[in-house]
Amino acid sequence: MKTFDFEKYITVLQKAKGQTIPWGATEYPTYPTIILSLAQDYYQSAEYDRNFDRSLHQHHYYSGLPESEITEIIKNSDDYRLISAIMSAIIRGEKYTPGMWQALIENGIMLDLLVHAYRLKQN
Repeated sequence: MKTFDFEKYITVLQKAKGQTIPWGATEYPTYPTIILSLAQDYYQSAEYDRNFDRSLHQHHYYSGLPESEITEIIKNSDDYRLISAIMSAIIRGEKYTPGMWQALIENGIMLDLLVHAYRLKQN
């Protein structure tokens, strides 16, 4: 498994926050290559929770999480497994909900998740 480079991708998301990611001629936004690399690298790393559904169910989350709830979890949870499961669900979720990454990158929630995950992992 690859080692996920938190620092590299935190910097990428800091630059992307607030920037518009346009929709292309396909059913998905036109993501910059570096964002696609972030998703692929996370998916191929040990950070990706392949059982994110089960992990989320263990925390009593049975359906999609609204952005406001994700923000509250980031503020209040020190559970790395939960943060990892949420990030993993987001990485996987773009396939089923085109534009999910777009919203979470533009509003900074994906950045906040990665920053929080990195802090928890370092402790």
